Amino acid sequence: MLDATLEQNIREIIREEINKALSDFLIKLRLELIPFVSEEEQKEIEELYGEELLEDDEKDTIVTRKI
Repeated sequence: MLDATLEQNIREIIREEINKALSDFLIKLRLELIPFVSEEEQKEIEELYGEELLEDDEKDTIVTRKI
């Protein structure tokens, strides 16, 4: 009985660690695929489309992170 419980615990730990590793990998991959926008380009975009960007915050929101 102890062996089955231990094996199940080990499987659960491995499953969680694999999920974390895949999640981290996918976040980094997504960030790599998003093109870089310089501050100057961002300012130009906001000047051109500023009013439209404010119409739907949920649709226009992007999260950025430094790797």
